[in-house]
Amino acid sequence: MIMTCPSCGQANNVPALAEGQKAVCARCKAPLTSTNGHPVVLSDADFAQQIGRGRWIVDFWAAWCGPCRMMAPVLDEIAAARDDVRIGKVNVDENRRTAAEYRAMSIPLFVFFRDGAEVGRVVGAVGKGRLEAAISQFLG
Repeated sequence: MIMTCPSCGQANNVPALAEGQKAVCARCKAPLTSTNGHPVVLSDADFAQQIGRGRWIVDFWAAWCGPCRMMAPVLDEIAAARDDVRIGKVNVDENRRTAAEYRAMSIPLFVFFRDGAEVGRVVGAVGKGRLEAAISQFLG
């Protein structure tokens, strides 16, 4: 997985880590967390490469969608609290190819991936508890 260092901006190729191991930047040695505390913005160009390894929740959203905007703080909380799951965001208006490929017709749509394979979905604005339960169900 490619992770960008929040300190120096260096792109780092990070292999799967054993439990308890932490990644550090190859350039500045700053710690790299799986989410750096924030969701990762994904695009048509890098979607497959980014989600190809690890456990992901991908939020398909749009700026004009009120429920999508309501879910943003919930995703920020999950991203900040967990380093076992990465949170990705795909703007459906800017990334139509990926949105079409994953049939993102109702948003917000949360698609759960394990090593690039879809393992579940949750449609609509839901509470943090429901997303945590889905993480356990689909990625646990």
